[in-house]
Amino acid sequence: MKSNAINALILVVVATGTALAAFIGDISRGSGSLQTLFFAFVAAIIAIQVVPAMMLVGYLIKGLLTRPAHKSEHANERN
Repeated sequence: MKSNAINALILVVVATGTALAAFIGDISRGSGSLQTLFFAFVAAIIAIQVVPAMMLVGYLIKGLLTRPAHKSEHANERN
């Protein structure tokens, strides 16, 4: 179930980046096609980098909210 949510999130982020690339293309109207391709490439790179950044923030928050087990508790269980 978690993988479905993560996959859906990745698809949303990539689709948002694609839409952003379209808007950037509209901004550069009247300029050369090479400039438009460059802006689309930059937008795609940003969209791809958002996914790992969101995953990292999620794991950081999870690490802050979860409480690690104490080492002394594990040592007592072994004895």
